[in-house]
Amino acid sequence: MSGRIVVDDVAIAQARATAARAQLAETVQILRHRTNPQVIAEDVATSLKIRGNDAVQTVIESARQRPWEAGISAAVVGLFLIRGPIYRTLRGRKKKFDKMKR
Repeated sequence: MSGRIVVDDVAIAQARATAARAQLAETVQILRHRTNPQVIAEDVATSLKIRGNDAVQTVIESARQRPWEAGISAAVVGLFLIRGPIYRTLRGRKKKFDKMKR
């Protein structure tokens, strides 16, 4: 009877080893998929879209609650963005005015 127990133990061990190999192969496939650069790029793009939408919604809600502050902020940002052309325009007028004085 002890010979039968050893054979059963070996069969159980082989079945466990086969199941473990199958689990390992599945895990390797999942890791290969996750580490694929295209999959990573798609995940990052999706995450950025979600965060961007959340940020926009937050800004919109904040602007609705405080319209004056939002308008002033937009004006300041706009002036900051066009500071170069404004400076060049004002500097150019000063030079023209200096020439007219002479």
